[in-house]
Amino acid sequence: MKKFLIVCAILFFANVACKKTDGGGGLCGCSPVEGPEFNLVIKNNAGVDLLNTGTAGAYTTDQILLYRKESGDKITPVVFAIRPPFSYGDEKFGYNFLHTKSIRWNQATMTDVIYLKIGNEEPYELSLQLKPEGRYSVNKLLINQKEAEKGGGNLAKFVSVYYLNK
Repeated sequence: MKKFLIVCAILFFANVACKKTDGGGGLCGCSPVEGPEFNLVIKNNAGVDLLNTGTAGAYTTDQILLYRKESGDKITPVVFAIRPPFSYGDEKFGYNFLHTKSIRWNQATMTDVIYLKIGNEEPYELSLQLKPEGRYSVNKLLINQKEAEKGGGNLAKFVSVYYLNK
């Protein structure tokens, strides 16, 4: 009987002490740790997907470099992937997009700066501003110090997608 009471007491205290990620207040041992992710669509002014390999003039992963500048102008590549279009329920998202979870941020400013080089063009400076509370996510993107367009609709409730118009 004592063992049963001890187990019940441990479960009670663990349940009371544990704070869930969706309820705010920080993480606990039973909450999964999820870092922020970054999704970027690259399209031209006509709205044509420039990451779709079936499109004329599209970019391949070999033509894209995502990186950070470390101290002493050292370049550190950031791991990324090109993801295909997807649908969520009845809503379809029709663009390929660049995706990375390799986000680091300055705890004081809640920002991360990475660079995107496409082909022979000058690199774009991507300044990611993160939402500090609850689930970490990219709250705002500045491309060369200009605010980027953010996707909307029902999909925006589940995934943040930003657009680079070339």
